[in-house]
Amino acid sequence: MTKSPEFAEDGIPQGFVASGPHTYKSRGVATVTRDLSAPPDTWLLVVRGEFDRDTLPCLRAALDDAGAADAERIVLDLSGVTFGDSSFLNELLVAHGRPGQLVLVGPFTGQIRRLFELTGTDVVLTLAPDRAGAGLG
Repeated sequence: MTKSPEFAEDGIPQGFVASGPHTYKSRGVATVTRDLSAPPDTWLLVVRGEFDRDTLPCLRAALDDAGAADAERIVLDLSGVTFGDSSFLNELLVAHGRPGQLVLVGPFTGQIRRLFELTGTDVVLTLAPDRAGAGLG
């Protein structure tokens, strides 16, 4: 895992628990798991739970690792995200601005869909209705 200024002295991000080589978990109700069934140039990250500034470190760490691995494509399966606030949306926009293609996969819960629609980011971010729509059979 990558290091950031938000890491505590023990090397673990604030509010973050490393629970396996492909799983990122916040001390709360948020997890990100890398699904290795994707093609080698793609990082498929399955995102689950509620995301706000306190639970965001696990998503940030997973995205940082994907960037450090020079992933050509990062696919975030957001179908299991039940809540996301402005800090969650900001993290997605930051990831969108990094090298590589970012694709967000649904189906999106009503709250997440509404977040994208109200902020106009549904026309900025690349959204796919499901994994098949993102080219991941």
